Amino acid sequence: MMQSSWYAWLLVFIAAIANATGTIFLKQSRLTASNAGFATVLISPWFLSALLIYTLGLLLFALALGTLPVSASQPVMAGVSFVSVALIASVLFDERLSFTQLVAVSLIVAGIAVMTRS
Repeated sequence: MMQSSWYAWLLVFIAAIANATGTIFLKQSRLTASNAGFATVLISPWFLSALLIYTLGLLLFALALGTLPVSASQPVMAGVSFVSVALIASVLFDERLSFTQLVAVSLIVAGIAVMTRS
């Protein structure tokens, strides 16, 4: 089934947010079980949730690729995910977000915007 372009871009955006959420959950799984063994981490609720959310994002992205070119949709997904993780991690995990990093994030967003316009 071919979906409209706006719907496919919505799927890419949701997939990117799912990817960012999975990464945040993965980080949380390591924080809650920092000294735990590998098997303990694999069965932690945070880790299992991350796997589920990553899978959902992958499926949504696969659906979007039925309509959109991969050369445009992949950079958008990666960029939205990257920016989301950087901002969320600075809030939730008190990770430092320096001026230089903010400039770099801005350049990534600008580059993606230029790339998808061509």
